[in-house]
Amino acid sequence: MTHYDYLEQYLLAHVSYSKRTVKAYRSDLRQMKMNHVEWSLKSLQTYFDQLIQQYKPTTAMRRYHALMALGHELVRAKRLKVNPMKHVRPIVHQHVQQREHHPLEEAIQTIRHINHPTYRLFFELISQTGLRFMEARLLSIEDIQFATFTLLVRHGKGRRLRTVPLGVNLVNRLLAFLGDRTTGLVFRSVRGQAINEQSARDALRKQSLSLRGRPLHPHDLRVTFATHLYQVEDCNLVEIQRLLGHGSSRTTEGYILSRETRLQQILNTLSASAG
Repeated sequence: MTHYDYLEQYLLAHVSYSKRTVKAYRSDLRQMKMNHVEWSLKSLQTYFDQLIQQYKPTTAMRRYHALMALGHELVRAKRLKVNPMKHVRPIVHQHVQQREHHPLEEAIQTIRHINHPTYRLFFELISQTGLRFMEARLLSIEDIQFATFTLLVRHGKGRRLRTVPLGVNLVNRLLAFLGDRTTGLVFRSVRGQAINEQSARDALRKQSLSLRGRPLHPHDLRVTFATHLYQVEDCNLVEIQRLLGHGSSRTTEGYILSRETRLQQILNTLSASAG
């Protein structure tokens, strides 16, 4: 079995990746295979040198991080001794992102207007813990420690376990939502299965469009949570990194929008003053 075949099977069986992530990673593998890229430093470096010339920097960076994760899996499976992606020269692109900022309080108020009680609490949990969509979707009742107001995240990226604190009011809402249930998934469909991924995303998007005139996506809640902790609560990057389950603080830095989102406003003000 080739590395490509192994990774294809791995992605199809990996429950903690969303369907979108699996689709994107499989597309990356197909592109590598079409370009006859081997899992060696020389071959990968040549491949990324070409990517920089052919694609937008954001596309090249996304593929860089995707292949880094897949390389880690090949090492974990003992198919490679070391991940050659660790030695591929980083793609440097000093671009200030102008992503739309969603204040946490505003996002939570939007969530609380969702009619579906399961989706409403599901996204409230994400907005107040910074969990990834799939981490919350696969959360089990047994992993919530109500006595200590914490939950254990078992389905994080890179197979990293982490413990996340919960607010008292959120714990009370979870207890009321669960009722007599003590085992199984926290958020489930009427058939007892994990909630439908697309239906949940659609519920959040439609509610935000209705109330605010702009879409709100699950990942926005995670970014908003990180930004709020850094900008308003004065948490440091290491604390936020641990809460989000990032392997590197550099990844966490990319989630912080406090200064980036103000830049355009500052420039607009200067431009108006100059006029």
